[in-house]
Amino acid sequence: MIRAILFFVKLALLVAAAVWLVEHPGLVRVDWQGYRLETSFGILVLLLLALAVLLYVLVRFYGSILKAPFAFLRARNERKRRQGYLALTQGMVAVAAGDPDEAKRLARKADSLLEDPPLTMLLSAQAAQLNGDEEAAERYFTAMLKRPETEFLGLRGLLTAAVRKQDSAKALMLVKRAHDIKPQTDWVLRTLFDLQVKDRRWTEALSTVQEMTQTRLLSAETANRHRAALQTERAREAAGTGDTGEALDRAKRALGHKADFVPAALEKARLLIEAGKHKRAAKLIESVWAVRPHPDLAALYERCWPGEGALQRMRRFQYLASLNPDAVDSKIAVAGAALDAQLWGEARGHLDKAMAAGASARAYRLMAAVVESEYGDVVKTRDWLTKAASAPADPAWICGNCGAQAERWHAVCGHCGAFDSQDWRTPPRAEPVALPAVEGTAVKSGAVESRAEAEQSQRAPQQPVILPPAASPAAPPAASKAAPEVTPPRPD
Repeated sequence: MIRAILFFVKLALLVAAAVWLVEHPGLVRVDWQGYRLETSFGILVLLLLALAVLLYVLVRFYGSILKAPFAFLRARNERKRRQGYLALTQGMVAVAAGDPDEAKRLARKADSLLEDPPLTMLLSAQAAQLNGDEEAAERYFTAMLKRPETEFLGLRGLLTAAVRKQDSAKALMLVKRAHDIKPQTDWVLRTLFDLQVKDRRWTEALSTVQEMTQTRLLSAETANRHRAALQTERAREAAGTGDTGEALDRAKRALGHKADFVPAALEKARLLIEAGKHKRAAKLIESVWAVRPHPDLAALYERCWPGEGALQRMRRFQYLASLNPDAVDSKIAVAGAALDAQLWGEARGHLDKAMAAGASARAYRLMAAVVESEYGDVVKTRDWLTKAASAPADPAWICGNCGAQAERWHAVCGHCGAFDSQDWRTPPRAEPVALPAVEGTAVKSGAVESRAEAEQSQRAPQQPVILPPAASPAAPPAASKAAPEVTPPRPD
């Protein structure tokens, strides 16, 4: 609308000027070199305008003649650029399609047409990788490091090659350089963290966890668990060098991040016991047991009361069990203490409840030891060991990434290298295997050995074995009728 109004305003002014010139024609006379030109003012204006247009056309024509070579070169370069980008695009498609020869040919074509190495180096490197020429790919990626615009891309290519070759030192150096350039990139932080934990650089990994938390790569809960795992490994490292004070401090920090982290609690309790601080160790075990009971905690709890008799230790374990009375481990822990105190009925009662709650094979082996110790009945002992073979397998530290089992928790899985992937849970179990019949002294010997194994199982975790999934186990025996449990007061 505004443009239309302006057009009509300009047209009106032009018409007004023309009308004015017609009404006031005037006379213009020019004398020059004996020549005289007489005309009206309006005609003179028209002649001047025509002359200006002619001069403009002549200047443009002359300029186009002068610029023709340069225009030809520009058009030629533009055509080469379009063809170069087309070759570059087709080369990327060839790489994605897995055609190394076509990718290599198009990389050369793009390089010759574009004459811009930063744009074609990546395609050339990928074509070399696809063709199996790792040395050529590394040369291209190394050349990319010399240009700021391609340095980060070159670092990623070299890093990928270093990880594939399992050259941890070079990979860590490259990812640190990439981190200096773009510290908040997701893959840089994740790769940096993975390499740090595999190289046991626990302190550096803690800093990386902080960065990953700030960039929201990790949730607060996951970050705290990672910190607890790293601090636990630092505590073990300090304990290995004999620095008990530093080890205790690091274990304390681990529990500060995750109060029920069993590996940290085990490490701290062990250090306190070795330092003679038995009461502090007992309080720590009790606080963790109330949330997350564990057989290794029970084994350490027994060491918290040196010199005490079996009956007094049983009262201690009754108090420990009262902190988490529904846990199967609580019932097994009290049963083990009752077995040591030769309170067979008490031990059987707790084991019956544990089996009714779905206890693992450890409870059945412990029941075999109770029967053998109380009655010396080889047949019944053998029956319980047979039931143990078909009972659920004992829990173990199992990697959630690869399924490998470990006797002791580690921050990094020794099988697949995954970090903080081990959980204490029941593994798959095998088909029950029928035990051969044994006669005479061999039966007695086997019963004695089974008792020793059952007693040892109360104090140390079982050696984990990877077992395939199997059919349903035999139903556990019904729990015997026993008096209701009463939460005992904590022994002084």
